Amino acid sequence: MELRQLAHFVAVAEERHFTRAAARVHVVQSSLSSSIGALERELGEALFVRDNRRVALTQAGRALLPAARRALAAAEDGRDAVAGVRGVLRGELLVGAIQTFGVVDLAALLGRFRRAHPGVTIRLRHAAAPALARAVVDAELDVAFVDGPIDRSSLTRIDLGNDDLVLAVPGDDPLAGRATVRLDDPALRERVFVEYREDSALRAQIDAACAAAGLARRIGAEVQNMQYLVEFVEQGLGVAVLPPAAVRAVPRVRAVPIAPPLRRDLCAVVAVGRPPSGATAALLELLAAGPPTR
Repeated sequence: MELRQLAHFVAVAEERHFTRAAARVHVVQSSLSSSIGALERELGEALFVRDNRRVALTQAGRALLPAARRALAAAEDGRDAVAGVRGVLRGELLVGAIQTFGVVDLAALLGRFRRAHPGVTIRLRHAAAPALARAVVDAELDVAFVDGPIDRSSLTRIDLGNDDLVLAVPGDDPLAGRATVRLDDPALRERVFVEYREDSALRAQIDAACAAAGLARRIGAEVQNMQYLVEFVEQGLGVAVLPPAAVRAVPRVRAVPIAPPLRRDLCAVVAVGRPPSGATAALLELLAAGPPTR
């Protein structure tokens, strides 16, 4: 089993298309197919189901994918380690982040990193916290900036602080003049809510807090993108419980503090048992030195 074959396998697994995968790894499609075929013969199992419409992983392919990613990551770490002897970091830094990470200015942090290590390419992925945590465990990401609880058996948590969620309302809503609002306030039972994606740690925390307060929300819209969610509030489609960072840039939306505070814990996570790459270690050093805050 060669690293080249594993790289070809991962490309097909992620692209779900042989032509796109061949372009990604810079080989002709016939060579890619031959490489995958040789790997399947060596393993004694088919890795993909192929037909004219789709390419899908078999059970054996799904089992191989995390190990293949880890092997490729380990090889890249080895190349980075040798480059590090010369005092130069190279390769990629694969970062995941939820869409509103309020306590750390992530753009400023990554900008500082990039200026210190121009030979490293930064790749940033946004998703819900549970998906980002799984991607770190599966070696798809080096580090992720997330909220909510994590599985400490597979992830190391680096606490970065917390923020207090707010109720976002249009500027002309009667609640906009309140100093605070409680989740059990009768006025909220009359409001329509705009909600963030159901698979997020933020949504799970909000659902639990509203249930504890006896608030059965009327949901008028659910969106996958935090920017659109705030714009929906601005346009009067509803109110929303949000991180304060999501509301700051929209002047016609008022952020009303929630009482008692509904606190969101924020952290960075890396995989347990997988030594960080040189680039990851350098980023963690910047975090330890004092990350830029908003």
